[in-house]
Amino acid sequence: MQRRQFLKGMGLLGLGAGSLSLSRLAAALGSEQTLAEDYLLIACAKQQQQHYLAAANAQGEVVYRLPLPARGHDVALAKPEQQLGICVARRPGDFAQLFNPLSGEALALLSPPDNMHFYGHACFSEDAQQIYLTAGSAQTSQGWVLVYQRQQQQWQLAEQWPLDGLGPHQLLLLPGKRLVVAVGGIHTQGREKLNLDSMQPALVYLHSETGQHLLTRSLSNSKLSIRHLAYSPQSDSVWLACQGQDPQQQPESLIYSQQGQGECVALDPHADYWPMFDQYIGSIICHQGQVLASSPRAGKLAAWSEQQGELEQLMQYDDVCGLAQTADAWHASTGQGLLIHQASDLSRQRTQLQWDNHMALLSLS
Repeated sequence: MQRRQFLKGMGLLGLGAGSLSLSRLAAALGSEQTLAEDYLLIACAKQQQQHYLAAANAQGEVVYRLPLPARGHDVALAKPEQQLGICVARRPGDFAQLFNPLSGEALALLSPPDNMHFYGHACFSEDAQQIYLTAGSAQTSQGWVLVYQRQQQQWQLAEQWPLDGLGPHQLLLLPGKRLVVAVGGIHTQGREKLNLDSMQPALVYLHSETGQHLLTRSLSNSKLSIRHLAYSPQSDSVWLACQGQDPQQQPESLIYSQQGQGECVALDPHADYWPMFDQYIGSIICHQGQVLASSPRAGKLAAWSEQQGELEQLMQYDDVCGLAQTADAWHASTGQGLLIHQASDLSRQRTQLQWDNHMALLSLS
């Protein structure tokens, strides 16, 4: 079957926004046991003009809300037993809130050095004694990785590692002491983009203990800003979610993969469905042999086969962006208040919060 025919036959799975009770969800899924998984979905959110860090349980019930001084972007968690998380302000941000992800208790509040901004993302070292945050110069957008070190109950800025590029965004700690950084390539003042004619996105690897540069890979299309990342342990590959910066251009793909010393490889290049994503991928995860990506701008949530590179599922949800996974299911969130779960069946829950860009999952089992 041709892909165009496949998509036409499959259609866009548009699901209504009605509120679902626990009993109705259980009936839809076949048993309440499916809903009794022990986890918390944790993300930034907004309600009545107040910004929060919020957590919802498997039943869609909001279990805590921690007020934030401004809009947050991403949430990163250490290992469950380390009971530590961090919420980073939206770029260009001036706070990173540490918290206990189980209780929602506020811990330390980090600030960037003078004349720098946080760029929305962080990750923890294996022992949770260091936090890595992307940052940039307020004047030039020159990229940095800031390393904060735990000293008893305090956190101190210990290292500042320069990046060869502007506007870094998400970063991940990988096996083998590799720290991989998505460098968007864009110089901004506030939210205004100033160098789209000369932007140079890149994927940069550093040694996580020394900051030594290990590898840089670029895209053949310099008008794609690399924003978000996912890691597949099965193939030891990194998946790149991009956002197009030239409205006159239709990119061959918005998702790339990179493995080992290899170059970045486009996912399903020149497929006829890429215009449907409006040049914008918001979040990306790898789950059970699939790559899932969201496009809040286009209202699309899609899944590809990681091995075959074929589009397997395409869904329509207004303002969908956040993605996370358990061993058996993936989870998504929307700015309209929906929490979406895909295990053996698809279920949705309506909440009163407007969920923001990204989502983390804390396993309680």
